[in-house]
Amino acid sequence: MKPGQIRRVLVALRPRQRGLPAAADHARVLAERFGADLTVMSAVYDSSVALGASRGNARSAAARDGIVEAEKASLERLASSLRDWGIAVETDVRWHAPTHEAVLQVVSEKHVDLLVVDALESQPAVHTRLTDADWQLMRRCPCPLLFVNDPEFASYDTILAAVDPLHPGPATERTDAAVLSTAAAFARAFGAQLRVLHVYPDPEVYSWVSSIEVSPGVFLGAENIEAFHRQAVEALVSSLRIGADRVDLRPGDPRVAIADAAADCHAGLVVLGALARGEIEQALLGSTAEAIAAEADCDVLLVKPAPAVAV
Repeated sequence: MKPGQIRRVLVALRPRQRGLPAAADHARVLAERFGADLTVMSAVYDSSVALGASRGNARSAAARDGIVEAEKASLERLASSLRDWGIAVETDVRWHAPTHEAVLQVVSEKHVDLLVVDALESQPAVHTRLTDADWQLMRRCPCPLLFVNDPEFASYDTILAAVDPLHPGPATERTDAAVLSTAAAFARAFGAQLRVLHVYPDPEVYSWVSSIEVSPGVFLGAENIEAFHRQAVEALVSSLRIGADRVDLRPGDPRVAIADAAADCHAGLVVLGALARGEIEQALLGSTAEAIAAEADCDVLLVKPAPAVAV
């Protein structure tokens, strides 16, 4: 499957959500635009019921089956309303915990190309953090993962792709390629304008030193940092025929600069690379992708790099 090619969309819903969840409505539009099939799923579980059923308790087993059947009926009602739009929709309910494992099972079994989930609901005390299930999906989901933040979605008019061509690491080039190709595919599907953003270190932070190592063995004065990064970004996007007026460079913290850029250009979707990180590093340092997904007003699409090709 080529990056950006969407044939199967999966929307993972929280159990017993009422009405038309924003993620389901987004997934419907995405399925329409890409001509994709849609699966609506949820995972239900009750530990006390599961314990009783595992011990052969007939009431617990009946309660488990009742919970599953009630959720299936709820998803079928939702699927029926989505089918009215002419979309092929399947439903899938799993009795499983933790939730993210059930979602990843469906992603693997159905060869999902795009996973859609609702972002964490606004909670003042924890609004900068995602749920554990969200965090696990960010780390482990092999396909693009869309966090829905805009409840009044109709289309994407502007899409912002954030790239980092000078980031150290063997997966950088593949990550940027996946971000750009996926963002371009979404832009084509929605007739949207594609903009590219790169956030680079603020030269003022290094004003007290004579030179900075901007890449292995390459040293520049602080006054030349922006030009060096701009050259790298323009080389990266040259094959996409993206004009200089649609390439934006900003200094500073990526978590702040990406959110500001998205707001300034009224982006409906931000596309970011999601590199796999160790659990300790993730816990201690956090993640630009996590911060943007949790705090952005627009939708956020996280894209993994394509696997390295063995030589």
